[in-house]
Amino acid sequence: MDIEGLRTMVARHATSANALVALGLAMEARISGTPLEGSVARRTGAVLAELGASDVAASAGVIELTPVLASIRVDLLSGGKLLSRSSESVEALEARLRQAFGDVSSGFPALLKRLIAPQLAGLPERLAAPGAAFLDIGVGVGALSVSMLRQWPGLKAVGVDPLPEAIAQAAANVRAAGLEHRIELHTGLGQDIADTDAFDLVFVPSAFIPEPDVRAIVKRSHAALRPGGWLLLAMVNPGPDSLGDALARFRTTMWGGTVFEKGAAQDLVDQSGYADSRLLPGPTGAPVAFVAGRKRG
Repeated sequence: MDIEGLRTMVARHATSANALVALGLAMEARISGTPLEGSVARRTGAVLAELGASDVAASAGVIELTPVLASIRVDLLSGGKLLSRSSESVEALEARLRQAFGDVSSGFPALLKRLIAPQLAGLPERLAAPGAAFLDIGVGVGALSVSMLRQWPGLKAVGVDPLPEAIAQAAANVRAAGLEHRIELHTGLGQDIADTDAFDLVFVPSAFIPEPDVRAIVKRSHAALRPGGWLLLAMVNPGPDSLGDALARFRTTMWGGTVFEKGAAQDLVDQSGYADSRLLPGPTGAPVAFVAGRKRG
């Protein structure tokens, strides 16, 4: 098995973990008498429907459901304990979760360089040129930006995130990588960036950003790009079947992010003034796809 095979295997088994989370949420709501609401209720209900568990989750008694919910908690919490440190505070666990999300994204720049950038006219040359600049919206702990700068030694980056805790972690990671002179970090919202004609590539991870903010960021990023520069909007990739699709939507909703209906992300990019928009698939088995758009010029 190579690394791509390993990634595919992990993605396949992650489906089971997310299915258990959805089942657990539904049972907890039934047992506690506190119904789920809004998009969480819709996404959870869709997963249960695909699993064929809607009726039993709604009709079984509290006494019957309690041990079933407990078995889910045992498996998920035991696994989480093994992968964390039992003495950690809630804040420390949240920091480790942010780092884990960042570490997942650190593999993206190699994919970008190998497969995605060659499909976007002029982008490989731009990223390799002196003075090249990258804007990382939702920079998190900075892992993606650090990896970008390692792939392109002449590139500089600006990272923006609304969470001060994430920016503090990112600053520590940037210092550890010895890249303080090449990465600027700012606490704030992506739609509030003031730069104009400043970047060759803007990256927006919509799975972690609410839809109104994503729409505002995509529009504002057009001004932030240099003429000929590219926007890359990452989004949840519906699964290969109806269950995979329901789980992808469920997970994105749990993250507080945006679930685009078919074609909606590309429509947003088109309507925001970008040219040459296109849908680019992610790696095989990965729950991510990309919409790219270029600023004319």
